Amino acid sequence: MVVLRDRMQRILDEYIAKGIVGVSLCLSCPGREPLLLTAGLADKFKRTPMTPAHTFRIASCTKTFIATGLHLLVEDGKVSLDEPIARWFPSIPKAGAMPVRILLNHRSGLPDFETVMPMISTHVWTAEEIVALAFDKGERKEPWHGMSYSNTGYVLSGMIIAKETGKPYADHLRRRIFEPLGMKDTWVGTHEPFPIEREAMGYMHTGDDDNPQWDVTGAGDPVDGVWDSTQWFPLSGANAAGDMVSTPRDVVTFLNALFDGRVLGPKQLWEMKDNVNGASFPGSTVTLNGHGVLGMTYQDILVKGHLGQIPGHTSLMGRDERSGVTAMLIQNSGAGDFNSFYLTGIHEPFGQIFHEARLP
Repeated sequence: MVVLRDRMQRILDEYIAKGIVGVSLCLSCPGREPLLLTAGLADKFKRTPMTPAHTFRIASCTKTFIATGLHLLVEDGKVSLDEPIARWFPSIPKAGAMPVRILLNHRSGLPDFETVMPMISTHVWTAEEIVALAFDKGERKEPWHGMSYSNTGYVLSGMIIAKETGKPYADHLRRRIFEPLGMKDTWVGTHEPFPIEREAMGYMHTGDDDNPQWDVTGAGDPVDGVWDSTQWFPLSGANAAGDMVSTPRDVVTFLNALFDGRVLGPKQLWEMKDNVNGASFPGSTVTLNGHGVLGMTYQDILVKGHLGQIPGHTSLMGRDERSGVTAMLIQNSGAGDFNSFYLTGIHEPFGQIFHEARLP
């Protein structure tokens, strides 16, 4: 265990040496206690060290929770993956030809809102406003045209959960997932207050943003090559597509339970992680996707999980099903360019973690 810890700490320290502000890791190997390791700083300017207790905005890793929540309703008999979304959204064009599963597998062709959503704002968004923004400014494609990453599909998924349970999707996730698994350091930012004082500060780097995807108008001048983006983006602006706050340990607790079959039955778990199609995502190692699950390939290792990026925080989580190793790595560095090192660089240490965890 000491040797494994030293290997992992070396990976994190080498990554920090490349300019990342801070990182936090939870690594779970079969038959061993989870390893909690950190490196770098939670607050760059106060020089506060990163600790395992610091929380992060896990961004699109939220999608795995939302997909799980919707699959739980399928198991309850309240929703069918193959019924048209017209039951809940009759005004959406071609809703009658779009089954529920198309919201989860990124084949809906729905217009997306990510690159038109203001990154610096104090507005409290509703799900309905986000969908309207997507249709007003996003580009729509035909259903089943191919893989096109859709945050809008997950906002609609959260709305289905709310409509079927009569409560915000946060209540459903807390009652069916967080509380049964003992996840005491996880919150749904759109609907729940969370302890902002525990959050690692978020930083947007200016170094190699030649093609920024996000508008940072109003950010002011960067200091020492970064903007402090901690308060830039209201989590309501991500909604069910990326609004959760958590720790690596809580996320790994969830992933272990999910992949071990302790959250969903075999059929719905298969739909999530094994009913897959080829996929890609800018600046990533993504090669396939299911329902709220992305397959990321690191040489000979396929890791099933998700990635997340939101101003100032970048995350990767997943399970290597061959070895049973599960990990979440998250950093408080980000960038406005999807191909920036401060977003894409996290894949190298993440892959190293899974390879090193296999060694004797």
